[in-house]
Amino acid sequence: MKRPMLALLRIDPRQWQLDLFRLILWVSVIAGLLVYLPSMYAAYQKGTPGIAAVNTAAIVALAGLYLLNSWSYRWRAGIFCLVFYFLATGLLVYVGPVSQIYLVGFSLLTTLLLGLRAGILTLILNAITLLTLGLLGHASAEMVLLSREAGAAAWVTITLNFVLINSLLVLAIGSVISVLNDALQREVAARTSLEAERSQLRTLVDALPDAVFTKDAVGHYNTCNPMALSQLGLSHKEEVIGKTVFELFPPEFARVQHEEDRQLMSGELQRSSQERWTETNGRKAWFFTIKVPLHNADGTVSGLIGISREITSRKLAELERSRLLARLQLQIERMPLAYLLSDSNFCYSRWNPAAERMFGFSEAEVLHRHPFDVMVPPQSQAWMGGILEQVRAGSMEAHGECEIRTREGDIIICEWHNTPLYEESGEFIGLLSLAQDITGRKNLEGQLQQSQKMEAMGRLAGGVAHDFNNLLTVINGYSEALLQQAGQQAAVLELAGPIHEAGERAAALTRQLLSFSRQTIMQPRVLDLNTIVTDTGKMLQRLIGEDIQFTTVLAPDLHRVRVDPGQLDQVLINLAVNARDAMPSGGWLTLETANVTLSEDYAARHPDCKPGPHVMLAMSDTGAGMADEIMEHIFEPFFTTKGIGKGSGLGLAIVFGIVQQSNGCIHVYSESGHGTTFKIYLPAISDAVLPEVSSDPAPGPGGGETILLVEDEEEVRVLAARSLRDRGYQVLAAVDGHDAVAAMEAHGNDIDLLLTDVVMPNLGGRELMELFRQRFPRAGVIFMSGYTDDAVFRHGLLSADADFIQKPYTPSSLAAKVRAVLDARAVR
Repeated sequence: MKRPMLALLRIDPRQWQLDLFRLILWVSVIAGLLVYLPSMYAAYQKGTPGIAAVNTAAIVALAGLYLLNSWSYRWRAGIFCLVFYFLATGLLVYVGPVSQIYLVGFSLLTTLLLGLRAGILTLILNAITLLTLGLLGHASAEMVLLSREAGAAAWVTITLNFVLINSLLVLAIGSVISVLNDALQREVAARTSLEAERSQLRTLVDALPDAVFTKDAVGHYNTCNPMALSQLGLSHKEEVIGKTVFELFPPEFARVQHEEDRQLMSGELQRSSQERWTETNGRKAWFFTIKVPLHNADGTVSGLIGISREITSRKLAELERSRLLARLQLQIERMPLAYLLSDSNFCYSRWNPAAERMFGFSEAEVLHRHPFDVMVPPQSQAWMGGILEQVRAGSMEAHGECEIRTREGDIIICEWHNTPLYEESGEFIGLLSLAQDITGRKNLEGQLQQSQKMEAMGRLAGGVAHDFNNLLTVINGYSEALLQQAGQQAAVLELAGPIHEAGERAAALTRQLLSFSRQTIMQPRVLDLNTIVTDTGKMLQRLIGEDIQFTTVLAPDLHRVRVDPGQLDQVLINLAVNARDAMPSGGWLTLETANVTLSEDYAARHPDCKPGPHVMLAMSDTGAGMADEIMEHIFEPFFTTKGIGKGSGLGLAIVFGIVQQSNGCIHVYSESGHGTTFKIYLPAISDAVLPEVSSDPAPGPGGGETILLVEDEEEVRVLAARSLRDRGYQVLAAVDGHDAVAAMEAHGNDIDLLLTDVVMPNLGGRELMELFRQRFPRAGVIFMSGYTDDAVFRHGLLSADADFIQKPYTPSSLAAKVRAVLDARAVR
């Protein structure tokens, strides 16, 4: 019953009345034509032309209404009902009571075709018609009203009964029709609204940038929007509707989708997924899809609806971000700098392997811990705290250096670069720090500063010593001449003796200055350190006193070294004096030698050393020792911890200069209260070379040779010329190089020896020697100077073609040197 009613409710209320009218009209025309001839014959037999006229008018009117399709429905239906009324009235007049059924039909047709209101009007019209016919007393009225003898009461009763029955039929049918029309109108309105909503929804779905589709319970596509077609690379819905995923997608992807649909049909409320597949045009794309089951009225699953959005751009961005993060992570893992990430409370949240190597702590040991609790020593906490406050305040320049304590307890110096991290809202969320261990660089900088300081002081000391040596040469030369000429004159000896002794002490002081400045003349020899230590040990024992026990530990088969024995003696004496002063109450002093090999790693940590075989000379004492801050300055000139008048501050600086000039290195190891050890490393001589025998010339007699003396200091030149002339030599004195060249040309004869200063204006000693050799190739050459120049003496070794005498010299030492050179030339 429900389905016919639903089918009826789907009919347009106007349409069904129009269709009914057309049916009734058609039936009426056919029926009228069928009964027309019989009715005309009956009228003729009975002699009732009125019936014939009524039938003919009715047939003509019905045919005209049937043909007038252009008229409106209500006009045609109204005329049709009036035709039926006039037909019923005529038949009632001419036929009798049996024709009253036509009045009833008139009311019912009017109600069906024009509604209840029109039907009620027909009831009134029918009542008026009956009353009129009765009052007129029409002949047929007697048949309607039975007979006049029945009386008015009977007539009224019959009329009222007819009207009542007619009214009941009209009202019943009219009410049904009215209810039916109202229901149909509501259905039409609802259907129209639904269609509008569906149209809007369809427009919205078609305009969505996401693919929308529906499937039935077995997986066939029911609908899809244009975006779904675009994703599939298709143009028409017919290419999708009715198909399954196996007909539209690659097999592997289709199997996954089918399984998801099956699980959704089995009771899942919703399913979302991300999938990647290749479109028909070959482009690889990613999609995010949400599917929801559709249910029938009884709750069974009838299919599903899905929405799919292309997320290729987002997915590619995520993949690129993942690649960048992976690359950044790899860079962080492999970067040589320590990478430290902290939260807003400066507690560590990230710690890379370089940080683990630098500080010794693993990442697990430092997570969620504050730097002060991990590795910042007390002396650096104030600085670090200030930096952290600057970072919290937003400073982007919170960088600097501080000391850090490693897990092993070592103190290193780190350079920090800090970057504060913020949310988009501006809230501080953490700190990114990069740290570099610059301990080695700081040590190198300190060594460079020390070297520069030593070089500056050395230049100063060398310059002073050079000028002072010229003065001492005059002082010591003339004082020695006075002592030689004084004979036994006590008064002269008493006056000249102290002058000569003071000059000798001053000369020793200038030699120390030159040793410190590394400008003294090195005369190295291949020798055995054990021999030097043994020979010097006796003097050291007297120097340090009896309350200090002196021992030596000498290695057998010690390698040879090339050093200046006099300079080495000075090194041992200076170190021993410092050790003695560090042990005022006595103690132990040990001198040790050994063969060692310095590794590449050791040389890298001590840039002043070179890798390879060395001979170690170590002096250890049991004195007071030194703190770290003192050891940093012990080799600086004029640095001393001794009281006023007890030290010049040059001793260890001179030691450092001599060792460096000997191509060696020196290191000190000390702790307060635990003594001090100085270790000197000198390069070992690989080949077996016998120790060199001293070649210092012994003073000899004078001679008659010719000597070209070149000296720009007049006092020194006069003294040297006088002392040489006193010993029988012929002396040609010149002020500078040009003057010496002129003297050579003026003299003409052979010159046996060139005695020249090294540093002179205009023409220096080296250039003068070359000119001199061109004219006198077999003559000897002696350089004299208060300091040396690397242009003449390389690495402190004398040239093979020249000899040297260090200022200040005495007349006797000068005479001895001259005689030795002249005799050596004579042997050749």
